[in-house]
Amino acid sequence: MTTVLPSIAAAVNSSSDPQVLLTIGTPGVSLALWNRSLNEDLASALDLLPADRLPRLRRRLGPASVAGAVHEACEAAGAGACAALLAADVESLAAHAMRVFTSPLLEIRLDVTEGQPCPKWHVDAVPGRLLCTLRGPGTEYGAVGPDVAPQSIHRMARGAVGLFRGKLWPGQGRSAILHRSPPRDAGSPRLLVVIDPVGEAEIS
Repeated sequence: MTTVLPSIAAAVNSSSDPQVLLTIGTPGVSLALWNRSLNEDLASALDLLPADRLPRLRRRLGPASVAGAVHEACEAAGAGACAALLAADVESLAAHAMRVFTSPLLEIRLDVTEGQPCPKWHVDAVPGRLLCTLRGPGTEYGAVGPDVAPQSIHRMARGAVGLFRGKLWPGQGRSAILHRSPPRDAGSPRLLVVIDPVGEAEIS
């Protein structure tokens, strides 16, 4: 009996063109990386906020509801000064995600973290995940090595957008690109945008 080994997706496609995100479905590609720069006014506004005023959000939303939800999160946190810029940025990221994920809703998260909440190298248990760091150091990633941890470690720039294949990616091509939270010293918190597809079976 012949054993068929699973195919591996270990390629990274990177570009300054946002269209690169659409290449995540290309055979062999496990990470599509959009090397964009964060709006300077938004970056400055976020850097001025103390940790307890950074907006937090976790909601399942359609594209038309994203900006309003971010505005609400900013008002609740006392971050109204950056609400318009942040809402526009997250809304744009959600629009890019919707072009890739064939799902009726997206789960939108604004995670505020200190330290290193996800220190282990991993592939997320989702079909795909969009990550973008708006404050603090970016997500680290690398191709899986013989001892599981990557032999070469790369770090996404602030504002860069990474679309990662997850364990539940449909079809063939098991992801061989791992990622983790970056090591952090105590001090300034990190603000991370996380966008996942929500399948019809998950919608109540």
